[in-house]
Amino acid sequence: MREELVEFLQDKYVFFDFDGTLCEYRYNGHIFGDEGCGGQTLEELTFENVYSDVRPLKTMLKYIRRLASEQVYVLGAIVTSFESLQKYIWLNKNFSPIKRENVYFVADSSLKVKTLLLFADRNDIRKRDIVLVDDKHSTLVEAEKAGFMALHTSSFMD
Repeated sequence: MREELVEFLQDKYVFFDFDGTLCEYRYNGHIFGDEGCGGQTLEELTFENVYSDVRPLKTMLKYIRRLASEQVYVLGAIVTSFESLQKYIWLNKNFSPIKRENVYFVADSSLKVKTLLLFADRNDIRKRDIVLVDDKHSTLVEAEKAGFMALHTSSFMD
C-alpha cells in the first residue's frame, strides 16, 4: 500500500468508478458485450445477475478502509435499472464501508464530470478537494481539465 497516497486522500472526497476499478472487468467469462454496454450484453444487464461472481479488487478495499466513510463515494455508469440493483447488492457484500447514500450511478461515463461539478457546487466543496479514481483515460482527462484530481487505478498498485 502506498502510504503517501493514503495520506493525500485523507482530506479529500474520493469518487471511485465501479467496473474495472472496484471490481475486475470481466463478466460471465468475457470482457466485451454489446456495443454501448461495455463488458456485458444488454440481455445480461437486463435479466441476469452478472455481478454475483465478479471479483472485488482487494487493493481498492484496503485503501477505502483507511478513509473515513463520509469521504468515500462511488460514481459508476449503468445501462439498466436491474444493473444498478445488482451493483448495490455487490457493493453491500464486498465494499460495505461505502454508504449507500454515497453511491451515484449515471447513464453514461460522459456524465461523470458534470456530476462531480454539481456535487462540488451543491456542497460548497473546492474542486481540488475531489478525487476521481477511474480506469477510463478519457474520463480522467476530462476530470483533470475540469479542475479535479484524477487518478487511474494503476496509481493504487504497488
